Amino acid sequence: MSDAPISLTVEGIGALARERGPWVLWADDRGAHTWGEFGARVADIARACESAGVRPGDVVVIPAEERLESLAWGFGAAAVGAVLAPLRLERHGELESWRDSFEIAWRVNGNRLVWDGGGAFSARATKLFAKLAACGHPGLILSTGGTVGIPKLVLHDFAALIATVPVRAGRTWRTLPLMRFDHIGGLDTAWRALAGGQTLVEPPATITPESVARTIEAFRVEVLPATPSFLNLLLLAEAHLTHDLSSLRIVPYGAEPMPDALLERLREALPRAEFVQRFGTSETGTLPVVKAGSGLQISRGKAGYEWKVVDDELWVLSPGRAIGYLSNTPGGFDDSGWFQTGDLAQRFPDGTIRILGRRSELINVGGEKVLPAEVEGFLLTHPLVADCRVVPEPNAVLGQVVAADIVWMGPESAAIEVKRRIHEFARDRLARHKLPVVIRLVEFIESTRNLKKPRFAQA
Repeated sequence: MSDAPISLTVEGIGALARERGPWVLWADDRGAHTWGEFGARVADIARACESAGVRPGDVVVIPAEERLESLAWGFGAAAVGAVLAPLRLERHGELESWRDSFEIAWRVNGNRLVWDGGGAFSARATKLFAKLAACGHPGLILSTGGTVGIPKLVLHDFAALIATVPVRAGRTWRTLPLMRFDHIGGLDTAWRALAGGQTLVEPPATITPESVARTIEAFRVEVLPATPSFLNLLLLAEAHLTHDLSSLRIVPYGAEPMPDALLERLREALPRAEFVQRFGTSETGTLPVVKAGSGLQISRGKAGYEWKVVDDELWVLSPGRAIGYLSNTPGGFDDSGWFQTGDLAQRFPDGTIRILGRRSELINVGGEKVLPAEVEGFLLTHPLVADCRVVPEPNAVLGQVVAADIVWMGPESAAIEVKRRIHEFARDRLARHKLPVVIRLVEFIESTRNLKKPRFAQA
């Protein structure tokens, strides 16, 4: 392989498969699977798509479970110019709403293509698909709702997005991809592993702290990309005490803010691992991040990446920027190529930034704005708070107040007693309007399907 960095491309997958033939690309309970096998499967899928009559620009719903077959379908269908729509089987009920925006031509059912033909192109989708067709590239559709439960359908130029992932020879790490392959974080993890010649370890069918810890131990996993919420669940389950996690060397985290108190606990529990922050969005792909203490430093000018903070909000310019929203979603993109992320950010003199949370998640307490992540970070410094989630609670006088679901590790107490103790702990350290007015004691904090804390008030 040339020493010069190249890009991961649809055409390049075949070349990499030939060059890396016997290398182990994927490991699971059935054994090891090589690059040669992967390349052959991608070629088989491309031929099947051609035989079925898949045309450039056809939307093909492909599997998105964390399996090697899902990755093969992505590159195989892309080879004939299709628009990939990765979606896990459990989410296929969402397809009905997708058909309001565009036509779904094909679906993968039991590893074979079946004709769908449902839906119709909206005026918005017609315009965006025309832009994609003008490029002559395959496409990618991602459904993202963040943590507020409002789905957005994002159309990408697939070739432009994966071209941001350089192919570099390096250490062949064993990586466990926890995030789904219909999520930008999961796809980015898989693509970077492919580009770097790493071995992807198949995650357990059901993601729990116990099942993940067993997999790390059994396969000697070295890289564990995860969300702060899931990493906290690992700590609460004491997985580092009941399983051998000493193989972990790199833990990239992202998708939500990392509380300082949690990061400190993680470093104590896994002293051999390096915790590295990542940042990206479904609309821009993953941005190049330089390690910078407790802040986040995004490389400027690298292959077209730029960033700025406007009215406390992070804007980014990325060569992996999406073409636009297929669903009727306002905002986000502008004509000059900048994307308004919706992430509130604090900028420091040394060029680093700290992601504070989503603007859409702000709690409005009588005109005073409260970031849930800030309050959660403070609550986690209390020695008896193992986990928490902060959400808005309707209030007749103030509009909203702060409510907190808390996993309490102290003696069994009533919520009112926990509230008193937390308020005493917060004295002179947290503004009064940020204090939780409502406290609910819970056994655990549930996660979204992408292992993040949901950000909506309970009914």
